[in-house]
Amino acid sequence: MDETIVTNIKSLAESEILDPYLMIISGANIGKLFNLNADEFIAGRLQDCQIWIEDTTISRKHFRILRNSNNECTIIDLDSTNGTYINNKRVTSAVLKGGDKIQISKDTIILFDYFDESRRISEQRRYEMGVKDPVTNTYNKSYFLQRITEEFSFCQRQNLPLSVIMFDIDHFKLINDTYGHLAGDQCLQEVCELISKVIRQDDVFCRYGGEEFVIIMRNTEGQAAVNLAERVRQKIETTPVFFDGQNIRVTVSSGVATAQNENYRDYMAFMADADRHLYRSKGSGRNRVSGACAPNLPIQQT
Repeated sequence: MDETIVTNIKSLAESEILDPYLMIISGANIGKLFNLNADEFIAGRLQDCQIWIEDTTISRKHFRILRNSNNECTIIDLDSTNGTYINNKRVTSAVLKGGDKIQISKDTIILFDYFDESRRISEQRRYEMGVKDPVTNTYNKSYFLQRITEEFSFCQRQNLPLSVIMFDIDHFKLINDTYGHLAGDQCLQEVCELISKVIRQDDVFCRYGGEEFVIIMRNTEGQAAVNLAERVRQKIETTPVFFDGQNIRVTVSSGVATAQNENYRDYMAFMADADRHLYRSKGSGRNRVSGACAPNLPIQQT
C-alpha cells in the first residue's frame, strides 16, 4: 500500500487553435469574456452593440474591432468622447497584440489576448463563480448591487423608466422544515428555472438573499412590470415541485416599483419602495402582486 504506482503520463500538448478574446480586467463585470469570432465587432454602452460594456462614461459606440483571415485584430476608435488607449497611449487605429490593455474610461480596462479552449473554459468559470449564485445559477447580490447602480443612473440620465420586481417564496422555512433542505434547494432551483423562461433576455435576474429574488427591467413602465410579476406568480403557483414522491406547492409574493421622471432620489430609495410593496403583499395574504400600479392586487386563490 506504501508503494508508488507507476503510470505513464502523457505530455500536455497545447491546443494549436488560439482564438482572439477580450476580457474585462477592470470595471463592471470583471472577468467577462468576449469571443472575437466574427469579422467585425462594435463595442460601446448601447445594448445592441456586439460587445456591450456596462460603463455609462463611455460612448454609445466607442470602438470597432476588425479581424482578418489570419486572426489578426485591428482596433479603430469611433470618434469616442473620451478616447481609446492601448497600453496608456491614445490611438485612432492600432493592430492588437496578445496582452495589450485597452482603456476606454477611468474604470474600464480590457485585456486583448489569444486563448485556447482550456483557457477559455477556465476564465469563463472564474467569471461565473464571481457573479453567479451556485445554487440557483442566477446572478448574486454583489452583481445585483453593481447593476442596479448602473441601471438607475443610466435610466435617470436618459429619462427612461426602470422597474424592479422583488419577490419572496412564501413560507419557505416551512418547506425546509417539512420536506428538508434538499427539497428547499430544489424548490429554489425550479422556481428560478421557471422565471428564467418567462422574463426577457435583457432582464437581469438576481438572488437577493435566502429565498428573496429581484428582476431588473430597463425601459419598462410600471404596468408592464406588474403584468410580468403576475405571469410569474401564476406560472409558479400552477407548477408544483416534485420531490421524493411528493408534490410541493410553491407560491411567491411580489413587490413592484418603477423609477421614472426622477421620482426617487437614488436607487436605495427605489429598492426600499419595492421592498415595501413586497411586504404589503406578504401582509395581505401572500401569493399576490403589489405595486403603485397594483396596490394589493387581489389574486384569485386556486
